[in-house]
Amino acid sequence: MAAVAYNQIAIFRGESNGRVIHVPMTLTDVANAYATMPDGNTFLMIPSDQNYRLIDLIVIVGGTDMAFQDIYANGLATGLRINNKSNLNTANNRQFQFASVAFKAGSLLRLKESAT
Repeated sequence: MAAVAYNQIAIFRGESNGRVIHVPMTLTDVANAYATMPDGNTFLMIPSDQNYRLIDLIVIVGGTDMAFQDIYANGLATGLRINNKSNLNTANNRQFQFASVAFKAGSLLRLKESAT
């Protein structure tokens, strides 16, 4: 199949004051490529004012070749894997809605695409 670029939105909530941040991302649907943030970088800097939780990740349509994304924090693999199909915008129960993941203030996140 031919790779088809797609978009997603990550939603983070601050642990102490509840501030919500929406981060749109673009993915290329190519193995080992990183999600691109609105500023053109392939990393997302978590604000340094407090710890944030990833409370939802909404994949809009999805690519055709890559099925997963691996989350890296501060250059290290977290062991967290995003299943693109489970997080489609049409899914009622997306992966992080009921099992949010916390990241320390100032963490540098990257999402790396993977077929397997």
